[in-house]
Amino acid sequence: MSMDLIRRFSFGVNLDDTWRYSGVSEPKSIIFPHLLSLSLRERGRFEKVEEATIKLRNQAIPQDEADRASLALADSLRSIGADFVRCWFPWRFFEPVPVPEADLGSLLDSGYERWPTDGLVRALVEQGISVLPVLACGYERMLPHGLSPDAGEEEYLKRAETHARALVRHYRGKISTWQIENEPNWWAMHEVGGWRTGASWLEGPGFRDALLKVLNDAVHEEDPQARTMTNLEADEEKLEVAEFAKYCDIVGLDFYPNYKASEPVDAAVIRRAQDVSKETGKPVMIAETGYPSGPSLLGYSEKKQADYVQRVMREAFSLEGVTGIGIWRYLDTSWSSFPPQENHFGLIDEKEGPKEAWYRYGQALKELKG
Repeated sequence: MSMDLIRRFSFGVNLDDTWRYSGVSEPKSIIFPHLLSLSLRERGRFEKVEEATIKLRNQAIPQDEADRASLALADSLRSIGADFVRCWFPWRFFEPVPVPEADLGSLLDSGYERWPTDGLVRALVEQGISVLPVLACGYERMLPHGLSPDAGEEEYLKRAETHARALVRHYRGKISTWQIENEPNWWAMHEVGGWRTGASWLEGPGFRDALLKVLNDAVHEEDPQARTMTNLEADEEKLEVAEFAKYCDIVGLDFYPNYKASEPVDAAVIRRAQDVSKETGKPVMIAETGYPSGPSLLGYSEKKQADYVQRVMREAFSLEGVTGIGIWRYLDTSWSSFPPQENHFGLIDEKEGPKEAWYRYGQALKELKG
């Protein structure tokens, strides 16, 4: 049964390493803007170490290995009973450098030369697992090399629309829900953290609203049956949902209540999602939420992670107007990030060994799906 975030509840997991399943190179590690307490000197030292590490391992995953990984992922999620995978579809995967302007008009007819995510989509869909991709995210590491809205916002909007139309047209009938961009209420923090580059991300509602509208319209015009979702960083005290809800069918919320402190382990914070659904009149999904299993030095543990995962799934399922939850994330990876807890959110460790949270995730699925 395919995911339907309008009419029924769906359970899923998030992938942060789509490259693993697509035969492309692993990206550079990043600093997460949830915790920007490092001094400039400390950040510089960290980045130098990461650059050296990436040079040693920045090789594209062989396609046959990526296909095996996709099949194993699909089998794993089918066996435990998950409904969907939410994942990045980095613009750069399809368009490493910007398509020449003269060729933009023909891109929709010809399509991209390569579709690195085809194997992943095929493996999941064949097992009855829906795919919820993040479309046209403006993180610098995900954009075609050299593309920036600062070079011309109108040109960027045109390219984003063309890219979105190309992907939705290609996957029509296989993908029914698309997330447009990522956390538009937090773009300023993304820019400060180095995820996004340029002043356009700091401008406010003008460029932001234009981009969200362009992407939302592109999805619906290419596939009238498709749904759109826009996710918001929801740990902020003030959440101006109405500004964003008009550009999507489903409102997504991202919750990380234990990002800066390991205790108390409390999933009640997501009850805010019920209020958002009432306020907007739209279904709400918990697009991202999770709890890290380490480092133990900071008070995190596999037991606490498992407790949170089971509690938050039960809590989300009980809320009126909430139609889905995606646990962050499926797998720990060698792609290191800072702060260190960012590397421990997986339900499965980097050696592909299930953590206690994986088993509790499965127990919750059996309990709640009946």
